[in-house]
Amino acid sequence: MFDPVRVCHILNEEAVDYIVIGGVAAAAHGSALTTRDIGVMPSPGLENLERLASALTRINARIRTEGDPVPVRLDGRFLQGIAQVLNLTTDCGDVDVVFDAEGIEGGFPAWNRGAVRLEVGDGVTIHVASLDDVITSKRAADRPKDRAALPYLESLRDEAGH
Repeated sequence: MFDPVRVCHILNEEAVDYIVIGGVAAAAHGSALTTRDIGVMPSPGLENLERLASALTRINARIRTEGDPVPVRLDGRFLQGIAQVLNLTTDCGDVDVVFDAEGIEGGFPAWNRGAVRLEVGDGVTIHVASLDDVITSKRAADRPKDRAALPYLESLRDEAGH
């Protein structure tokens, strides 16, 4: 059910300006660690958020809760009101729309500076956070799963010569 490539394909079709962050970004850089959601950080402009809302609607996005998902009518204004993270479940799996991630101050422009374009499955090109930024963010988040991943991600970075 979890299909991050499909999520990116839909985002690309809707011309959303976004960066993949978190575990899927690490996987795009060669990490073998698994993740159950895709984190995307959109450029915050209203027109871009309208395109994002359209993409999320196409994949039946609902707010993720402890119980059943909650339907939501998504539009750019709604998304502009999200301060940090909007946790969603979709037909393609869980999607976290992140506006302010731990460890990197400055939101999208700061993350965008180090981001790179990579091709993933089925010829889909994604804009993905740098491995250094993923590591910095995971270190700042300091959750048990992030602490467990750090030695591996740092080793991956060191092997790549960063």
